[in-house]
Amino acid sequence: FLGFQDHTLYKGKQVFFYKRAQIFVGDVYGAFQGKGLGKLGDIDKLTCFADYRIPQLLYSMKIIESDEDLNRKIKNKVEIIACSEEEISIRSATVVTVELMRKALAKNGVFLTSIQLDWALWERGERELKTLPVPHHRTLGIFY
Repeated sequence: FLGFQDHTLYKGKQVFFYKRAQIFVGDVYGAFQGKGLGKLGDIDKLTCFADYRIPQLLYSMKIIESDEDLNRKIKNKVEIIACSEEEISIRSATVVTVELMRKALAKNGVFLTSIQLDWALWERGERELKTLPVPHHRTLGIFY
């Protein structure tokens, strides 16, 4: 499936997101509540799903930021080219930030997998969608 081949080069290095493949696995896990077909012993190896709603929420919460040019493009809903350095930096920052959040929560006794944290952030972003001060970035492609 082309939509599962979510990888690209970033500054000469191969970067892998596999967002749709990870969502598929996460959905199977969630649908079966981690039992039967959903019993996946390494579900904790998945990262968050690098898409558009979570970075929108993280930008709005001032947890992540970009340079002025990228901020302007996001605020003005200018298309950010798929697989460009700008798009990859948004998606990478999202994955790294969610991992740091997960580790910080664990240090405080709250143990979540990255996909559980992803689900919680996604749901918050959807609930607060109409009040988020920053729009989501606009990227056309097959990985969203």
